Amino acid sequence: MMRRGFLRSALAAPLALPAWVRAQSGGLKIRRVEPHILRIGARKDIVCCRVETEEGIHGWGEGTTPPNVAPVVAQIRSLAPLLIGESAWDIERLWRKMYITEENTLGGTLFAAISAIDIALWDIAGKKLGVPVYKLLGGKVHANIRIYTSYRWGNIPRTRDAYFQRTRELIAAGATAGKWDPFGAYPGTNRQLSTAVLNEVREMVRGVREAGPAFDICVEAHGKFNMASAGRIIKMLEPFDPFFLEEPVPPESVEAMAALQHSTNIPIATGEGLQSHFNFRELLARQAARILQPDAARTGGITALKKIAAMADANYVTIAPHNPNGPVCTAASIHLAASMPNFLIMEEGNTRVEEYKSIFVDGWKPALSHWDIPESPGLGVDITPAFLRSNEVRL
Repeated sequence: MMRRGFLRSALAAPLALPAWVRAQSGGLKIRRVEPHILRIGARKDIVCCRVETEEGIHGWGEGTTPPNVAPVVAQIRSLAPLLIGESAWDIERLWRKMYITEENTLGGTLFAAISAIDIALWDIAGKKLGVPVYKLLGGKVHANIRIYTSYRWGNIPRTRDAYFQRTRELIAAGATAGKWDPFGAYPGTNRQLSTAVLNEVREMVRGVREAGPAFDICVEAHGKFNMASAGRIIKMLEPFDPFFLEEPVPPESVEAMAALQHSTNIPIATGEGLQSHFNFRELLARQAARILQPDAARTGGITALKKIAAMADANYVTIAPHNPNGPVCTAASIHLAASMPNFLIMEEGNTRVEEYKSIFVDGWKPALSHWDIPESPGLGVDITPAFLRSNEVRL
């Protein structure tokens, strides 16, 4: 029988960690935090952040929230002194430090800056350990990432026949789902949808459905309508079984969104404009949406979005990351989606740019149905000094 004294001494003795664990767990003291503005293709300015450690490992993050470019850059510079000298390993603590220090100025600009820095810290951790970020988030749940096409409908006539033909073309090219806003310009201060536009949209959606009986139709409304118009839109769409309806009313009123969701079996999607996991609580508590669309570049980065996904999973709600952003946010969103049990689908966004091939370390493989998950250490992206010289915009 083991003696108690021996057992107490054994428990009190420090654990002898392997040398490689000790080597990997130290260091990573932050020495530089720099914002950069990139202009890639026709995309509006993309706000990125480069965080560098004293041992030379750097990470890239993104905090794009157009048109707020200069304020986000200024906020990143304001947060930088809080991070210099800190360990890049302490991602959760640094997130709280940035949030608490600046909580009197909470808003989209702050959370975009936190997002950019947070994503860069995860990139550093993955590079230091030599593993892709999704492995730090719990590993791969999905073999690849399903996407829906966007920005691909083009300037075609607003008719059943035109949308029938365009859907056939997209399906032939590999698409299995697509999103667009069929409603046109904002309807005016009263947010009222005209019967003429409603009937026009009905025929457009009819064309999509007839062209693709199994094609997942994602309808974007951009929060343009009042409750009366949103109710009419829902009734019009129901026979066509859309995959989701995004923000038929402005997202500020959770009660209004909940009333609409409770009136229909069409999943309502929302969340692109919400910051941090704190602001998703009421949305879930009121069952106001069946699909959440947090944006990794706006809501607080990888740290916040992972928490939002867990909260949603506990409420049987799925995640469709919002992603009309740049390549770094795209990479971060892919790693997040790979690790989420309740991931549903992801926005293709603005990825039809040649430059992505030089930013993704393993190359960019464009597709209309699924994306591969990067396997290189960190996010699997890097922006070289040469690329910065060619694509950086100075304020």
